[in-house]
Amino acid sequence: MRLELIGLNHRTASLEIREQAAMAPPQIDRALRELSGADNLEGAAILSTCNRTEVYLSPVEHHDEDALRRLYCRLTGLPPAAAGAAYVLRDDDAMRHLVRVAAGLDSQLLGEVQILGQLKEAYTRALAATATNNILNKALLRAIEAGKDVRNRTGISQGAVSVASAAVQMAQRIFGSLAGRRVLLVGAGETARLAANHLHGAGVADWRIANRTVANARVVADLLGGRVTGFPPGAADVDWADLVISATGAPAPVVVGAAMLDAVRRRKRPLLLLDLAVPRDIDPALAVHADVYLYTVDDFEDLVAANLEARRKEALRAEQIVEKHVAEFSAWYREHRVAPTIERLHAVLEDLRRHEVERNQRRFSPQDHAQLERFSQALIRKVEGLIAANLRQASVQDDDLSLASAIARATARDMQDAGVQQVLERLRQEGRH
Repeated sequence: MRLELIGLNHRTASLEIREQAAMAPPQIDRALRELSGADNLEGAAILSTCNRTEVYLSPVEHHDEDALRRLYCRLTGLPPAAAGAAYVLRDDDAMRHLVRVAAGLDSQLLGEVQILGQLKEAYTRALAATATNNILNKALLRAIEAGKDVRNRTGISQGAVSVASAAVQMAQRIFGSLAGRRVLLVGAGETARLAANHLHGAGVADWRIANRTVANARVVADLLGGRVTGFPPGAADVDWADLVISATGAPAPVVVGAAMLDAVRRRKRPLLLLDLAVPRDIDPALAVHADVYLYTVDDFEDLVAANLEARRKEALRAEQIVEKHVAEFSAWYREHRVAPTIERLHAVLEDLRRHEVERNQRRFSPQDHAQLERFSQALIRKVEGLIAANLRQASVQDDDLSLASAIARATARDMQDAGVQQVLERLRQEGRH
């Protein structure tokens, strides 16, 4: 099989090395242009995310590992001393890796859905650069199909597996749709922003942001389309909100106080308090009646752990789906190897058919010419179909290309026939893989 890859991911390389190998879109475009004109290459695609940079290739002849590592360093700018961390996979192993990536099985966060979109973007970028060939096109499209298949037929991407996403899941359990809900976000660090991104994606559009550093609060407010309020937030902010989500690094609660407690007691509608901070940000005393729901990191961690365990069980089912897609691609590839012979056979038979029809149609009345054309085409289709079926069977089931070589030779007008020599050379190349 003419498929190989070289890459780094979160399992094989440190963050520092992955950062050095990461490729921005303009760098990928330049690399694809370089690869599309390279010797011994018929196709290339590049996938670069925060956790991986992988170069997929369809060579005429497989490269040796040292050559691939030199190529990888040249494309990414990675120092040669770090190239030993890169993995090299070929043929079915390369395809299996690609499908597992698309399915979220090779991700740092098991079952993540973002990788499928990133793979689609990598395929689109390679197509735009005219860098792919039919083998890579088929491989990438099959991987994308497999990724969708895994997510449709398993629960590998279901359930929150981070504290921030678990908080949003909890909010949706209580409120249902979050569209139109008002959120007070306390904090502007990584956890707070991640939770805000999840909530924004779930439909929240009305925000107040409170943070000790006002400049950071303004950055988050601009991203969310909200407004900055004072820090610590006041009772009026909590009274305004349907949901308070807090994730600061403060040593003591920041959503606290008698005025805050009075505001909560006066409420006539539900209030959800999500405390993602350690130590806690929200005074437990605020959970004063049945319509106030307070959840802390411990509550979310239990949910996350349960969801991760469920995903691991679903991953076993996902692996079976992966193997099915790999086997189907491998069968397609083995069948595809004899396509040049079949194309050659078709051209020769069609040329003979057309010549004989033209030579003999004067023997028939003009009204029978169309029928003669249909009869001759049907006869050739049956002959060609029988031979092609046996060629495919020999290639797929027996991994045997000798019949394809024999048929190619049998179509030669002479032993110097250039078309036949091209077909035979391609078959020799395939036979070496």
